[in-house]
Amino acid sequence: MRNFHHQKWRWIQFFLLTILFAPSCKPNSERKDLPLEYPSHFPKIYYPNLENNVSKEGIELGRQLFYDKNLSLTRNISCGSCHAQIHGFADHNRKTSAGIWGRLGNRNSPGLFNLAWNSSFMWDGGVNHLDILPLAPITDTTEMGLPIQSWILRVREQSRFKPLFQSAFGSDSITERKTLWALSQFMLSLISANSKYDKVKLGNEKFSIDEQAGYSIFQQNCNGCHTEPLFTNFTFQKNGFTNSGDDRGRMRITEDLKDLYKFKVPSLRNLTLTYPYMHNGNISSLEQVIEHYENVKFDPSNPLLKPLSLNAIEKIQLIKFLETLTDFSFISNHAHAEP
Repeated sequence: MRNFHHQKWRWIQFFLLTILFAPSCKPNSERKDLPLEYPSHFPKIYYPNLENNVSKEGIELGRQLFYDKNLSLTRNISCGSCHAQIHGFADHNRKTSAGIWGRLGNRNSPGLFNLAWNSSFMWDGGVNHLDILPLAPITDTTEMGLPIQSWILRVREQSRFKPLFQSAFGSDSITERKTLWALSQFMLSLISANSKYDKVKLGNEKFSIDEQAGYSIFQQNCNGCHTEPLFTNFTFQKNGFTNSGDDRGRMRITEDLKDLYKFKVPSLRNLTLTYPYMHNGNISSLEQVIEHYENVKFDPSNPLLKPLSLNAIEKIQLIKFLETLTDFSFISNHAHAEP
């Protein structure tokens, strides 16, 4: 889910939200009916679609759709092709991902987890509802390449889906709305909340001396943008790449000059699995990330971005803490794996 023609997509998105989803798009941060497990130190889920009744059957249908390569023009690319479980649902440590006919995107595929707390998606926030997120890569000519008019036909042509829709929604009719809702249910289930950090927060483990020192360094220098416990504040910030060529970041969507070179703050969870880093995949290691932020220039218009000033030991300690954010149970959960 990397890049798409934003002007065309904005019209598609408007159509889908007003025609398919309008009755259910009332924000509600206190939903208690979602059968999703997450720890007590997490905030309440954001997902606003009150009509999408998440169930085990719906999640399973979404999983089947997520890994269905028939949803690409060439029938060889699925959502899971660029979002691999073993890499925290990011790509296979590639700078940018290859879509149909080997076409390369110009942005790094981010990890997919804890989406239930997000209100915007993509590096530039170009999608504002989880229910329509899959259509961005499915219809993008670089990624999966299916026209908006025909993608649902690829689901209907497969006999295996009718019983799955019956189990999930009580009817075997296959519609755009139910298909997208099932994909949302699977993506909502991708909760990463069992790292060592989480176990420490729950009182079940303790940080080592270096991890604890790194945690203090993190809180002093990084927590403003990568806010605990989700390790993002969901805003759009400059990340030090101010010569990004044609990629204008958030400005592509808002057309506001103040958003030039701003990108969505990514979560730091599972970052040992999701390299390379940044929207363009230009940084390949955590050591290089720290070096990058040591050399950024202070920008008064972007006060959260400021140069780090760490000695060699502090850099090691910070990395030791960041490594505690890896959730190994998440990448080995069979419920999320390719069928």
